[in-house]
Amino acid sequence: MAETQIVVEAWAVLIAAGAIVASMLGTSLGIMFHLAGRIDHQSGRIDGVAAEVAMVRERLACLEGSSGTLGPDPLPLA
Repeated sequence: MAETQIVVEAWAVLIAAGAIVASMLGTSLGIMFHLAGRIDHQSGRIDGVAAEVAMVRERLACLEGSSGTLGPDPLPLA
């Protein structure tokens, strides 16, 4: 009878340990997928900001060309 009780308890511990490992694995995968989604979302925002910066630089270059200045060089001394 005592041997049967030990076997039953050993299986119970093994099943509980397997459940803990499966839970940890599921949680870690969930966290990784969540972070990957956030990183993907942030990279999309970064791409949008980079496009806006490029448009501003292009517009600034056009304005510098039309005003006759050559850029951020210091003014010549008189």
